[in-house]
Amino acid sequence: MTDVQRKHDTIRHIHNLQLPESLISALDDTVQAESVVNAIFSLQNLTKQWY
Repeated sequence: MTDVQRKHDTIRHIHNLQLPESLISALDDTVQAESVVNAIFSLQNLTKQWY
């Protein structure tokens, strides 16, 4: 990811959601990073709907 702050924020969100560490390493892969971020944001939106 080119935006370091976004990467760090996303990593924090992964930890908060207690998702696998493998998602963090996927953020370093430019091919996978966008898909991982989109999946995380989708999960966050779902969790917001539950509360």
